Amino acid sequence: MTLHRRAVLAGAIALSISGLSHGQDKEIPVGVFNSLTGTYAFGGVPIQNGMKLALEEANAKGLPGGNKFRIIEADTAGDKGQTISLVNQFVKRDNAMLILGPTVSADALGAAPVANDLKVPILAIGSSPGILATGPWAFKIQATPVDIMGYLGKLAVERLGVKRIVLLHDQSNDGYIGQKDALADYLSKAGVTIAADEKFVSADSNFLALATKVATIPTDAIFIAAPAEVAANLILQIRQAGLDPKVKFVGPSTLGSAGFVKAGGKAVEGTYFVSDYSPNDPSPMNQAFVKAYQAKYKSVPDNWAAMGYALGQVAVQAVRNAGPSPDRTKIRDELARLNKVPMVLGNGTWSVDAGRNPSYGGVLLQVKAGNFVTVQ
Repeated sequence: MTLHRRAVLAGAIALSISGLSHGQDKEIPVGVFNSLTGTYAFGGVPIQNGMKLALEEANAKGLPGGNKFRIIEADTAGDKGQTISLVNQFVKRDNAMLILGPTVSADALGAAPVANDLKVPILAIGSSPGILATGPWAFKIQATPVDIMGYLGKLAVERLGVKRIVLLHDQSNDGYIGQKDALADYLSKAGVTIAADEKFVSADSNFLALATKVATIPTDAIFIAAPAEVAANLILQIRQAGLDPKVKFVGPSTLGSAGFVKAGGKAVEGTYFVSDYSPNDPSPMNQAFVKAYQAKYKSVPDNWAAMGYALGQVAVQAVRNAGPSPDRTKIRDELARLNKVPMVLGNGTWSVDAGRNPSYGGVLLQVKAGNFVTVQ
């Protein structure tokens, strides 16, 4: 064999090996974006952490065809315009096959139509059914308000004996509006009197007038649907305005955040809320998640860390089902088929109805001594 032929053969072998290596390590670009700054950072940061943990674990375990997720991170800052721009960036610049996030319904309702136009699957956090209505490329992990708020309504009526309640909600967020409406409907049907139904905007910080008004209304309980720190601030101001200590505070899963306890301190002690997740769940899957999250992020996962991780679990399952050569359409089709997926939320199984609305059950928690304790 001549030197030239040997060189050509060696080069061909090298190219062949290189090609095999490349084929065994194919990238699946995934856009991951949440509110890492701004009003909703209390949820966005742990959600993003949970998403990344699920994707990184999948990479470590291996995906069909030797694929690997390439995580492309971004901060929506809780801004709808920025969220829309990032969807375009993920698709047109980064060639993302899948988008995970954003944090809240308001941003998801801006992002989802764009994702549908660009024909890229997006799996969002928000609870609003309107996310799914934007088109077949949009999916969501979180249960609808009607599904999840029934658990809180039952607690209020049967366990706490609530006869009168004041409802407070952030009118700038569709998710909070839906949660308030769902609870009001449940309680009204159960014979509970809605003593007041007040709205506000989370961008405010001084709730003195509202707090003073609410503190004087005869009631058994006060429901607050707002970002964690805002809800804590409002509770603090209502108590300072002279609220009867016997009045109970209740709320949605937003309150299942370390930021809620940190911001409210002793003022939020005793607060009841319905959560998507309990860190006290003894299941092997949850215990493994808690251990992995603590090891990586040096903190116990809260409701939002678990929500992000669960979303990642669903995304990973869809990609696995798409096979060794996934593309946007295959991933979208598999997301549409998924049902009864094991996960860390609620009762441990994420199921969807005919309209693709998810459900997984609710967990009732209470703040005690600065910790989240399961209501037995």
